[in-house]
Amino acid sequence: MRFYLKTFGCQMNVADSDFMSEKLINTGYEKRNDISKADIIIANTCTVRQHAEERAFSFIGELKQLKIKNAKLKIFVTGCVASRLKEKLKKKFPYIDKIILATEIENFSEIVKDAIDITPEKPKTKPPTEVGGYKNLGTEFITITKGCSNFCSYCVVPLVRGPEISRPKKDILADVKKLISQGRSEITLLGQNVNSYKSGKFDFSDLMIELNKIPQLKKIGFMTSHPKDMSDKIINTIASCKKVTRQIHLPVQSGSNKILKLMNRKYTREKYLKIIKKLKNRIPGVAVTTDIIVGFPTETEKDFQQTLDIIKKAGFTKAFNFKYSPRENTEAFNMKDDVPMSVKKERLARLNTIFYNKTS
Repeated sequence: MRFYLKTFGCQMNVADSDFMSEKLINTGYEKRNDISKADIIIANTCTVRQHAEERAFSFIGELKQLKIKNAKLKIFVTGCVASRLKEKLKKKFPYIDKIILATEIENFSEIVKDAIDITPEKPKTKPPTEVGGYKNLGTEFITITKGCSNFCSYCVVPLVRGPEISRPKKDILADVKKLISQGRSEITLLGQNVNSYKSGKFDFSDLMIELNKIPQLKKIGFMTSHPKDMSDKIINTIASCKKVTRQIHLPVQSGSNKILKLMNRKYTREKYLKIIKKLKNRIPGVAVTTDIIVGFPTETEKDFQQTLDIIKKAGFTKAFNFKYSPRENTEAFNMKDDVPMSVKKERLARLNTIFYNKTS
């Protein structure tokens, strides 16, 4: 039995895909990069932005012809689109064999076993490091929190992945030990909001300190951080732990206090710039990257100019820039999407030009 897995979206989805791949491989499946040779096709989808959702729908639509050619082909759809639009997927793509919600991925092995009649022969020996051109023995990504409880007004993540839950310290350290046994020396801690991690009294700073002591680890990265939880303790910990990366992804989203309040980001531009100042003062050579949304409801040219100003003052090394797209069931969905698409595109182009000129 051979499988093909297509991943859309963020590093959390990449980590979920790696988890599913490893489960299948350890059961006896082989991963392939030729979709036409697959017995199972898995689409791991993203719905955070309209563009990612449209790409997932397009890909799933193309699978119909493969299903017609091979009636035994199994098609699974999982991830955030599966959670948000399960009924729409069923209606639009009736040839999908199984829809797996993002919150059900932990039970992936059992779901697959129930959905497929034929169980492949379990390998008698440890599978090779590479099968079909894919890495399959674990991943350098380690999820430390799942879900999100921030409820930014534009974001569907709390709705499709559930409330934030921090994984127990022992489970995280077990994952690290496993990766080390596979020869890995670099890890990236993942979560929708890693710096709010807390397991009892053990918090994100304590976790970094603990990992920094492990001799086999050479580099420790993390993403994504939320500005409201970027404390002095965390900044000082990063500064003191030599193995912890000096690259920090800290989404600002907007430079306008009015827009930040509407987004429910729980910080002001002044607080954000104060954090940036602390990071640069305490961590020499730190590189800060960010996310920015343009065209959020009621955003004026004045608001956008404040975003341009915060970019200049923060000195970001890179930004991931997006046009605002309404997502159903979010608070912002009830706001009038009053910034014309032509204006959104123009502002996005101006942002992209700034960062293109910085790197060219």
